[in-house]
Amino acid sequence: MIKYRDGIDVLAMLKACGFSAYELRKQHIFGEATIQKLRNGGLPSWNELNFICDITAMDVGELIEFVRDD
Repeated sequence: MIKYRDGIDVLAMLKACGFSAYELRKQHIFGEATIQKLRNGGLPSWNELNFICDITAMDVGELIEFVRDD
């Protein structure tokens, strides 16, 4: 299973970089469905993940991890 690493709050990280949920919608970066998905801990698409990594200057491996289902 792919999941966010412990303690990762994507919307809080984006807000710290100047992109509140309002700004994400206003600038047509993410739609409401994507913002809700992020709020609920859902994973974004690869393009959205690329944007998140670019804005936060983080590597994808710092945001998400693979955990085996045992």
